[in-house]
Amino acid sequence: MKKILQQLMPLLIMATVIFASVAPTAIAHSCSVGNIAGTYAYTSTGAIVNPPVGPFAAVGKITFSNSGTLSGEQTTSIGGNFFDETISGSFSVNSDCTATATVNVYHGTVLARTTALNIVFDDDRKGARAIFLTPGTAITVSARRIFTELED
Repeated sequence: MKKILQQLMPLLIMATVIFASVAPTAIAHSCSVGNIAGTYAYTSTGAIVNPPVGPFAAVGKITFSNSGTLSGEQTTSIGGNFFDETISGSFSVNSDCTATATVNVYHGTVLARTTALNIVFDDDRKGARAIFLTPGTAITVSARRIFTELED
C-alpha cells in the first residue's frame, strides 16, 4: 500500500498544481459589473421596420459604471434625419459575459425613447455586441473599449 502511495504521489501533486492553476484562469475569464466598467465607443446599425421609418445608424460612446448605471452621448441618423442625443440607464452583467441594459435616450432634456438591449461582452471584455429588443426594430451594436487599462 505504501509503495502504491509513493508511486501515485507525483501524479497527485501534478493534478493539484494543474487544478490550482486552472481555477484562477476560469475566474479571470468571467464578467462582472466591476470588470466591464469603462468607456466604450460604438456603432449601431439597422432599420426601424414597423412603422416603416427606414435606416437607423448611430455613433457614440458609453460609460458603464461600477454601480450598474450607464451614460453617454451619440449622433443618430433615423431615416436620414440627424439627432445629437444623450443616454442614461442601468445594466446588469452575468458571469458568462451576457448582460442586459435599459437605455433612456434624450433630445436635450426630453425623453425621446427607451430601449432594452441584450449584450455580450467579448474579446476578454475589450468589446461588446448588442441587439435592440424594441419591437419593430432590427438594430445591432458593435462596441470597443476605448481604454484597456483601469480608468479613474
